[in-house]
Amino acid sequence: MTDKNRIIECLNHLGILCDAESNFLLSDIIDDSLLFVSMIVEIEQEFGIEIPDEYFQPDRLISFSDLVEMVNTLSSTK
Repeated sequence: MTDKNRIIECLNHLGILCDAESNFLLSDIIDDSLLFVSMIVEIEQEFGIEIPDEYFQPDRLISFSDLVEMVNTLSSTK
């Protein structure tokens, strides 16, 4: 299973249904801060990574592809 599919599984586990074939804005599927934090925790647990605070800047995680790129970057450095 690819990282992209694993991220989709994390989102599905939180009740967020989305398609891995398209790039979408995270703000379109995550409408509150609690859900955002839940997504971050789910991804950290799934990939065994810790997401640094620098990724929580407003211009860092905008789209699904940004999320995939972040996971790929952090997974390769652990």
